[in-house]
Amino acid sequence: MRRLAKIVAANTLIAALYALLAGSLIGWSAVPRSLAVTLIYANVIGTAAHVVLGPVGERLARRAAAVRWLGVALTLLVVTVLGSLLAGTLAGALGLFGAAPFWAAQRTSLGIAVVLAMTAGMGIAVHESTRARLDETRERLRARELEIERAHRLATDARLASLESRLHPHFLFNALAAIGGQVREAPERAERLLGEFADLLRASLDATKRHTVPLGDEVLVVQSYLEIEHARLGERLRAQLDVPEELRAWPVPPLALHTLVQNSVKHVAAARSGGARIRVEARRASDMLTLSVWDDGPGFDLDAAPAGHGLETLRSRLGVLFGPEATLVARQSDGGARVTMTLPARASIAQRS
Repeated sequence: MRRLAKIVAANTLIAALYALLAGSLIGWSAVPRSLAVTLIYANVIGTAAHVVLGPVGERLARRAAAVRWLGVALTLLVVTVLGSLLAGTLAGALGLFGAAPFWAAQRTSLGIAVVLAMTAGMGIAVHESTRARLDETRERLRARELEIERAHRLATDARLASLESRLHPHFLFNALAAIGGQVREAPERAERLLGEFADLLRASLDATKRHTVPLGDEVLVVQSYLEIEHARLGERLRAQLDVPEELRAWPVPPLALHTLVQNSVKHVAAARSGGARIRVEARRASDMLTLSVWDDGPGFDLDAAPAGHGLETLRSRLGVLFGPEATLVARQSDGGARVTMTLPARASIAQRS
């Protein structure tokens, strides 16, 4: 209906312009009858042209330009002649030709119709052809953009999978070393820790199926890890966790908080005879989550972390998952060192199914 309304509006505009032109030449008293005749001709020929030129243009679309435009012009000429005969018959039946002989009026009207129809019709054909080419170009560009976006998404997913795969060797070796130290001295405790380790391993393997997990799940992983390491280090490892319940649904990368805690355990608690105090905290600031791990160690320069280091890998993962909104910062704080991870409420990359 909308297309038909546009066709009728265009035909009416052409008829009105022609009637005004005729009125200025032969007298304004002739405008009403001239407008009525022209409306019949314009709508009969114009509507037929719109209906016929579409399929003809599609059939000739793959032909050479000269053949295509010649076909359009011939089609338009045939439509104009046949439409003029039909329109003239209707106008004569309505008595719009007055006392003039039918064929004389028809010849005059046909000549004018051919000129107008060919001019307007070819103009419309050029417009439609240009619009079709623009639409085709736009579709190709859109398809290309989708291909580039898909390739980027696949590359991002592959990079993230590569980064995530580096986590498990560090985690597994450290956990097994902690349990191994208890096998001879406390076999019953080692057996219990193996059960803890099995649960921990199952959780970590499940976590690789998704790019993010609830913070509460990550806290459970950290607690299990600290229990295993406490069995090895004893009172040298003194850890506190402060994670409000209302924040435990926040999405975080799997083993992200564990990486921060493991860094403190490995480089401070296990490296010093006096061990270390470690505090794990979670806070919300507006629409951002801040996770921090503090220890009473000397601190370090995060930018100097070598490739493959747990924190360097974590920072790369944060960049892939959340973009520039996520940050990882290390600084001196409260007489020790604090590593702070800031995360938005939503990852910029889709979860894996």
